[in-house]
Parts: sequence; structure tokens; C-alpha cells
Amino acid sequence: MNVLIIEDDPMVEFIHRSYLEKMALFQIIYSAATVQDATALLSTKAVDLILLDIHLKDGNGLEILTKLRMDKTAHEVILITAANEAQSVKEGLHLGVIDYLIKPFTFERFKQSIELFKAKQQRLESAKINQETIDFLIKKAALSEELEKGLSVDTLDYIIKEIQKIKLPFTIQELADQCGLSHVSVRKYINYLEQTNQLKAETIYTKIGRPYKAFRWL
Repeated sequence: MNVLIIEDDPMVEFIHRSYLEKMALFQIIYSAATVQDATALLSTKAVDLILLDIHLKDGNGLEILTKLRMDKTAHEVILITAANEAQSVKEGLHLGVIDYLIKPFTFERFKQSIELFKAKQQRLESAKINQETIDFLIKKAALSEELEKGLSVDTLDYIIKEIQKIKLPFTIQELADQCGLSHVSVRKYINYLEQTNQLKAETIYTKIGRPYKAFRWL
């Protein structure tokens, strides 16, 4: 997969590129500093994802996004901008962006946006789309905003799938072993799922030894 950064600030472009290289998900990282350069590049290069700034030297990033939608291209777009005006956010979401990041942002938040793109690509690879996939894609964008720092949307999705395979109440350590993740990491996701009423905690009493806490998927 290839990604295009449309950003006229060299320092910001460097940060985006560094984050992308750290994630090691894309084969080629292209860059364009103007609407003209971006348009020319998109007409000749295969690009899967666009990281798009709104305020550019020779135009508005939303104009690029509007044209992409009019041309019915398959490019996915994440808006990354200092423009937090309500109208810009509204227009970007109306034009189907995967996510909208306001500068400055952390690597963790940037990573969540890229994971949204990755998850959408994976879910849409199937020739047939079921209701579960549609529900997942619609809810996942909102979920990335809701998760606390350090939690990943993709990891949460993976843990939920593993939980749903377990029929009996499970402990955090049992789930950690099944997922191949650390006890500490799994506990954070369990706390989130319990707080959002997706898991129910219960105390298991045994004839020998202390009672212990287990969880059941609701």
C-alpha cells in the first residue's frame, strides 16, 4: 500500500513521515506541498491513503477531497489540520474522511487513525459485506475518539473476538494467554469493556483456595 502526505509545512511533513515509517505499514510514502503537485501525483501514482491538510499555499485541501469524491476515486482520506472550525469538520466528515485530526496530536492518536484505515481495508476485502462489517465500520471511527491513551482500536477488536470464542467465565490471565498479550495490557482493555457495560464481572468461589474474579461477555 502507498500513502500520500499533502502538507506544505516541511516540519509537519517530516513528523507525519516519521510516524508512518515507525508503523512500517506502507511501501511508498509520497509527499506534495501544493494542490497542483498533489493533483499531478494522484494522476500518475497508485495511492491508497491520503493524509490531507486543509490550508495549503495554493488552495484548500477540501477542494482536493471534493474533487476526489466527484471523480469517484477509491482514495481513503484522513484530514490532519490545525483548522478546527465547525464548518471544516462538518464538510470533511460529510465527504467521507476516515478520521479528522487536529494539530498537535500524539503518535498514539495518529496510530489510531492509521489503524482505522487498515481495519476498513481488511474488512472490505471480502466480496460480500455483512451487517456485522457495516456496523463495525460505522462504529469504529467514533470508538477511536472514545478510547483512552494507550489503547488501540485494532487490539480492542482482536480481544473482543477472542472473548467471544470463550463460552465460560474467564480470568484476565486466561484471556492474556489466549491472545498472546501481557496481563497488564489485557487488564486495561478489560477495564474499558467493563466500564462500557460489554463485560460482566463475577466472583467465583471454590471449595479450596480464595475466590477469584472472572468475566463474562454480555
